[in-house]
Amino acid sequence: MAETAVPIAKKTRRKETEKSETPKKSKEGAKEKRAKGSRKKSDEEAALKRKAKEEALKNEALDFYRQLKEQNLPHFDGASIDFHRKRDPVVFIPGENPVIAAVKKEELLDFLKANDVNRVLVDALFPSRVPILVDLLQHGIEVYVLRRSTALSGFKTMLERRYNKKKSKKKQDGNNNDNNGIKIPRKNDFIDAVALAFTWPKFHRHLDWRFLECWRTMNKWRRVYRIYYKVQQMIEDLDEDELPVTLHKDRVIKKAKEFVDTVEMHYPKIRQVFEEVRIPPDDVIAQALCAEIVLEVYHIPKKSDVLEKAGIRYSPTPKKTRPKKKKGAEGESKEDESKPKAYIHDGALLFAVTQLTVKLYHLNPRRKKDQKKIKWKAPKLLKRIWRYSRELQITEESGRVGEALVCPGPLFSRGSQDFEPRFAGGPAKAGNSSKEPALPRPQTPGRQTTTAVT
Repeated sequence: MAETAVPIAKKTRRKETEKSETPKKSKEGAKEKRAKGSRKKSDEEAALKRKAKEEALKNEALDFYRQLKEQNLPHFDGASIDFHRKRDPVVFIPGENPVIAAVKKEELLDFLKANDVNRVLVDALFPSRVPILVDLLQHGIEVYVLRRSTALSGFKTMLERRYNKKKSKKKQDGNNNDNNGIKIPRKNDFIDAVALAFTWPKFHRHLDWRFLECWRTMNKWRRVYRIYYKVQQMIEDLDEDELPVTLHKDRVIKKAKEFVDTVEMHYPKIRQVFEEVRIPPDDVIAQALCAEIVLEVYHIPKKSDVLEKAGIRYSPTPKKTRPKKKKGAEGESKEDESKPKAYIHDGALLFAVTQLTVKLYHLNPRRKKDQKKIKWKAPKLLKRIWRYSRELQITEESGRVGEALVCPGPLFSRGSQDFEPRFAGGPAKAGNSSKEPALPRPQTPGRQTTTAVT
């Protein structure tokens, strides 16, 4: 009797457990469905909120564009693009029917073609955006970039100073309304794209695919050399047994050679700059530093702008600014102890100039005497490299004005297209070298020649 009772009890237990598990599974499935449905609703609501916010920002940017247009401010003849590393770029096309939209990177070329855009202005260069810009250039679209990163903020401060400054005596019309004011909205991607189109043309730099290829290789070289320089500074006081394994000078030289070869492939005249600066042919790192300086400097027409870009003041001693006085609560004047504004410059260019000065003149940056030498030798070296690079792009081997380094000569930019270059030094012989008879010299008024007429 006991043998028959044991299996029956086991069967009933299994059936009971199976019955108890089925409602639990059904409850969990219902909860998951509810959670998925709530997630979908929340995602849809968030997408609608994003779209509404984006439309509000677009309308605000278009309203800002109309205010600028009412003041008859000139704008860029083409599309302005505000790039970002993580977000989609914002494209603004001014005109009678302005267009502003956030476009995906893959759809940027098709969007520009659909709107008949032939010129593009970019706020800044990123290594990841180089393939996109090269693709635009290959399809016949001209690409421009801001020469200074502060040009955009400078334009906004100009608007604030010129149109929204507070005057003691406000000039208003008969209705007591100030018509000269421009309401500058809060900073966002769409406002920046509109303001970028109104920046001054002198800050627009024309790019070509050769420079972009060299610039991308230059960024790789810069990263490698910066890391090598920092590690080298850290291990100066270490013994040979304590040197890290990751320090490989051969890899740095290899990366420098790749960069120099890339620049020489696109700009063959770069070797002449190396010879003029007297860089040894076997010092590849010094050649890479010099090529880096040339790429950053050759398009700048003024020497003062070159020094300012590198963070070197054109005047030897900058003027001391007097501290501004502020009135206190009791009417007492107090000096404003706020820090002066930082001098914004190209730190990578200054680093390259300093490193090349140290290598060429065999200086030690830790010695005080050598530090003083670096301060007055680095600007001289920078001016020499700039002058040689400008000469290369003005004169070719044939002696005519040309474009050896892409950028046209200064006389071409002024419109003097019939200019014939004159080299330094006097003629080989005195007198007229041409075979044609010489014309009579002009006489002063009231003076006559004493030669008899035959």
